[in-house]
Parts: sequence; structure tokens; C-alpha cells
Amino acid sequence: MRVSISLRSVVALCLATFTLAGCDKDPTALERVTLTPQLAIAADSVISRQGSIRVLFNAPVNQATALDPGNFTVINTCTGLPVAGSLRFSGDTLVFTPSQALPFLTGLSVRIQGVLDQNDNPMAEPVIFQLRTENPPVSDVSWEQLTSPTNDFVSGVSFLDRNVGYISTITGGVYKTDNGGASFQALFKVPDITSTRDIRLVSADTLYMVGTPSFGGSTFSAAALFRSIDAGKTFQVVFSEDPANMFSLAVRKRTGAAPEMVIGGSRGSMAAWRYDQEKDSIARFGPVGGSVFGNMADLSPDGANAALVGFQILGPSSAAGVAYRSNDGGRTYVPITLPANTRLLRGVGFINNTDAFLLGDTSTVLRVNTTTGVVTPLGATNGIPQTQSDPATGTTIFYLFTRARFAPDDPNVGWIIGTAVRRVTGQPDVRRGIILITRDGGQTFTRQAVANASENGLGFPELRDIFVLNKNFAVVVGDAGFVAARKSDTQNFAGLCSFRTE
Repeated sequence: MRVSISLRSVVALCLATFTLAGCDKDPTALERVTLTPQLAIAADSVISRQGSIRVLFNAPVNQATALDPGNFTVINTCTGLPVAGSLRFSGDTLVFTPSQALPFLTGLSVRIQGVLDQNDNPMAEPVIFQLRTENPPVSDVSWEQLTSPTNDFVSGVSFLDRNVGYISTITGGVYKTDNGGASFQALFKVPDITSTRDIRLVSADTLYMVGTPSFGGSTFSAAALFRSIDAGKTFQVVFSEDPANMFSLAVRKRTGAAPEMVIGGSRGSMAAWRYDQEKDSIARFGPVGGSVFGNMADLSPDGANAALVGFQILGPSSAAGVAYRSNDGGRTYVPITLPANTRLLRGVGFINNTDAFLLGDTSTVLRVNTTTGVVTPLGATNGIPQTQSDPATGTTIFYLFTRARFAPDDPNVGWIIGTAVRRVTGQPDVRRGIILITRDGGQTFTRQAVANASENGLGFPELRDIFVLNKNFAVVVGDAGFVAARKSDTQNFAGLCSFRTE
């Protein structure tokens, strides 16, 4: 049986029972729902750098009021400024899209107010959401840029402890800090010494560096090892070669004895020198002959082994890497058999007493056992960045590595530094520094950034030298006076507003 009740009957019934039941609702009125917006999905609390903010309402809305920019505002909480963007509806979802990509880890405050439902009933009160943009590809920003005393090309760095340290420039300038790099003072600069590299501190008073002398009418084809015994105020020639180039200096301190060191470079062709201050003796290796040029030599922590790298010219626009190893502390060397198509080698650094990294162009990272000569290439699976190409924009990014240093107190912790080159057809190359850290003795690496550097922490100048006192203190230097330090073993402290893009 169907029961039918008219609206008039309902009203009459309500009036008849008013005193008993308190029937005080207008049966002709629609039930009002408090309009409330919410993020479309929980994951929207973290969006991509130019990701959309998607909002759903719990009831149909007057879309014109929802699309009013005055009713939907997005504030960059890192700058306090509004975020420009566009509003649209996609079905029943209100979508805000930023006009341009925001920095990584940018805080966003979204305020929604004044939106009416389809019956023009307003929201009870404004609603505010807190969001942020995604994490950067490199989240370890444990390096901090220091105030540099120069805009010159900084080619060497060495510290005695966490406070006292020196940097040198390619034009022969020497600067000292006694407060961990908070400030530097100029110590030394003479016109007769230039092309200086790899300043190395042995004690509070004694420093070494290599460069080009021009004393007594000699030409700039000479190269020399220099020493200071008055804490960097003056330098004297220990020995020199003419013609020659000295591009690197590795010094090993010895308990109860004066230091020993190896120098990498060329005497017409690849060559190396070993100097023992205790005996005031020099051992020379090379030149090796042919169109082979030396770039760098390094000495193992125990002084037993050494390695030397460079390149051989194969043609007008091609070169191949060349490497040698020594098992008598750099007095004599034998060739290392490298993998086929090894590109130009620029640097070398010992991991432990036997193993070293050979570093060079096109992401070349080779691990060599200097006692056996066995070479193991590292690649993308080890965290070594590889060449990237984007045909749509004509952009290629490639990497070349130059230095490796490991912590004396923890040989599992070490760094590789070098240069990332961004090349776009028809435009000048953009060159940036790159820092990789390992925590497993050189098996795998992750990339690090510099806090507050541009390009999301990766826009710092290309690097030339690195000094590692221990796993809690390291310093890198490079072009345009760049000096940065890592003063603790904190890995990932990237937080909101840590990055900027200019």
C-alpha cells in the first residue's frame, strides 16, 4: 500500500504538534551544510616545484567566488610574498598552479576565504593549509661558504687544526686564518712567484707550495718547490727545474722526522719528483717521453706507495689517460694498464695505504691497487654522476673529477671533487663545482651541496683543492675566491627555506 503525504498535511501536522514536539524547522528549506575545503589528497602537503595545489569542498560551490583571487591566496613563507599563479576547476576540484617553479623546500601557506556554496551561503571562517615544495635532488647541504679574502683563483688549502689554516692563489697570494675561516689576512705576495698550487702546512711555522719562480732573470719556464719557515710571511726556493711544470704537491708528515713529499708535473713530458726534507734529497722520475703530460701525483698515508696521472695527446681534439704507480714511495714508477678508452686523467688521491682513485674527464673514476696494478672502474651504480643529454633543449651536462681526499681518522669517509659542465649549443659553457662524499671507503658516493649557494645549493664555482683534517672538518677552494667548509659530520640538515634559485 502506497502512503502519500502532501506538503500541506506536513505543515498542519507540525502546527498541531508544535507545543508537544517543538517542530521549529521549515520543511521547505534545504538543510545547510557548513562549507569546508580540504586538500584533495594527503600527499598534496608536499608538491613538486611547480606542482598544483588541489582543493575539494564538502559541498557544491559558487565557482565564481572560488575562482576569485582574493579568496584563494598562496604565500611563500620563506619570503613572505604572494605566489603568482592561476586558478581553475577540474571537475569539482579547485586547482592552483604556480606561474613558475619555486625553490625546493619552500614553505607555502594557502588561505581560502569568502567562498560561497551553490545557495550563496558563505564559509563559516577562513581555512589555512600549510604545504611545502619537494626535497631537492641533493639534500645534504652540510658545506657552508666562508668569507673569502680574494676573488682570485684559489688553488691550494691546508689547515693545521680547526682554527689555523692557509689558502693560496694561482697568482702567488697566500692568506691565513686563525679562526676557522671566519676571516683571512693577506700574508705573502711577490711578483717573482706565480702559478702557485697546493699549499701544504707541516707545522705552525713550516709550509710548502709549488709554483713558477722568476728570480735573477730566470724565465717563467721554470718550476720550483717553495718553503716558508716563518708561518707564511716569506718563501724560499728549495729546488727548481728549468724547463718544467709542477702542478701538484702531496706532503706526508712523519713523527720524529721531517716530511717527505711527491710532486706531479712535466719536464717536457710527464715527470715526478720526490723530496725528503730529512735527508734533503731529491729523486726524479721521467720524463717518460712522447706527448705525455703529467697532472698530479699523490703519496700513500704510510709513504710506501705513490701514483702519478696525466694524459697523452692522440690528435687535434683527443687525449687518453696515462697513469703510473710506485711501490718505493715515489722514487721509481711503472705504468698502470688502464681500461680501453680511458679519457684524460686530471687527478689522483689515495684512499688507504694501497688503493687510490684515478680521476678525469667524462665521469672517469678508477680505483687502482698500487701494489698489484688492478684497476676497477666506478660508475652510476656507485653514485658517480654520468653525462646527461636533453635533445629537446640541446643541453648536455658532463663531469670531470680532479681530487680525492679521505679522513685520516676514518678511512671510510672521503670526498671526490671536480667540475660539472653544462653545455648548450651556441652558448658559453656554465661550469660549477661538484662534491661527492663516500661513507663506505669509496664504494658508493652521494652528492653534497653548499648551504645558500645558488641553483639549489649546487651553483658554486668549480673546485681546485680539498683539505681534510678529519671526518668532522674539511675545506674546499676554487675559482672566484671560493672557500667553503664542512665543520661537522652532520649529513642531511636541509630544511625549509634552505635553498635559493637566483
